[in-house]
Amino acid sequence: MKRIYPFALCISLVGLTACSDDDDDKVVTPDTPEVEYSHVRVIHAGSDAPMVNVMANGAALLSDVDYAMSSGLLEVTSATYDIDVDALLADGTTLTVLEANLATEANTEYTAVALGTVADESLMLKLIANPTAEIAAGYARVQVLHATPSVGLVDVYVTAPGDDISAIAPTLSANYMDNSTQLEVPVGDYQIRITGSNSKEVVFDSGTVALGDMMDYFISAIPNTWSGDSPVALHVALPEGQVILNDINSGADIRVVHAVADAPAVDVFLDEATTPAIDMLEFGKIAGYVNVAEGQHTVTVAADADNSVVVIDKAPVELMLGMSYSALAIGSLSDGMIEPLVLTEKTRRVATEAKLTVTHAAYSAPEVDIYLTATADISEATPALEDVPFKASSGSLSVAPGTYTISVTVANTKDVAIGPLEVTLEAAGVYGVAAVDNVGGGAPFNVILLDDFTVM
Repeated sequence: MKRIYPFALCISLVGLTACSDDDDDKVVTPDTPEVEYSHVRVIHAGSDAPMVNVMANGAALLSDVDYAMSSGLLEVTSATYDIDVDALLADGTTLTVLEANLATEANTEYTAVALGTVADESLMLKLIANPTAEIAAGYARVQVLHATPSVGLVDVYVTAPGDDISAIAPTLSANYMDNSTQLEVPVGDYQIRITGSNSKEVVFDSGTVALGDMMDYFISAIPNTWSGDSPVALHVALPEGQVILNDINSGADIRVVHAVADAPAVDVFLDEATTPAIDMLEFGKIAGYVNVAEGQHTVTVAADADNSVVVIDKAPVELMLGMSYSALAIGSLSDGMIEPLVLTEKTRRVATEAKLTVTHAAYSAPEVDIYLTATADISEATPALEDVPFKASSGSLSVAPGTYTISVTVANTKDVAIGPLEVTLEAAGVYGVAAVDNVGGGAPFNVILLDDFTVM
């Protein structure tokens, strides 16, 4: 997969010559030209693309740039650069997915945004050039880019917080790949709202956003791969780094997994409510994601047959806007050792790889090694994860698509405690495996399969 999207800006070089006014052999040395500089920023806005490296004239300019990351403004010598964007594939290889020729002019800032999707081969570079200019005291500078391919023409309202937009004209309108000019606005608090073209129905609401004195903001509306129903999130690139603004109504997504092998069906209550948020959840079952408000919450787990039997009592959890979580009830009822294990989930799908999360939730199992192999034979294999203790999770692992065998052994042995389990991991898939005790507790150990392994 190699798609080439060239772009170029021309620069002029002023040559200086010197001459003598006589014919002797005097050598005239020209003045050394002053080195001139430009600034370059790279933003990864390809929502289904893997991490990338960015090369300039064959040398590494940036490494391990993930979705929704910005390089910040990098100072480079004004020159012509061959730019390669190399995708980092899950098998450890790289693949050049974008190439460009960039001729930089002095005192100019360049923002190169990788946008589009890998799945439909629309990934490309959008280049925006602006002259370097000071920002007046008392003002902030803002530039906006529409970088969400699934969304058409939109209206953008930038107002004082709480202003009614029903009777005012949009600040600007933009279609996919359109960008505004650089706008200078007075420092203060603002609210950014996005609607469909000629509509007042808000599909994105930033809430109150403070714009700082003499700050420079490059704001891209990028595909929302976080929680909530809004099709976009705002990526705010700063001279150094970035901030992600999720829609204020995004909330957080949380699901519950019953992983206590010797416990009966349970009800789950949020924030001391008397009506369960999840009713009659049995061991090995998963209650799919529900969206709740961000902030502090409590989780109470009680026996379904008798809610007075509480096994987890008002356990505090803090949920962040835009994030997704799994809450696993783990431990042993007979030992009186039941607790929640709350994991942050990464749900973005990547077209070139599968995502796999493995969690040790087997109360009776010791530390384990986890193998991901082509066959069930692990005699010469090296574990993918070693010495994994109870309550540990791998986090989201990037795995090349294919068919694998998962084997879980007692740590530092080849004694298989779980498996071998053959699984097929597809590109753009998200998968989870939780190792648990057998029904009633203890060995032989088992697994709970989550995400794309599970039909909700």
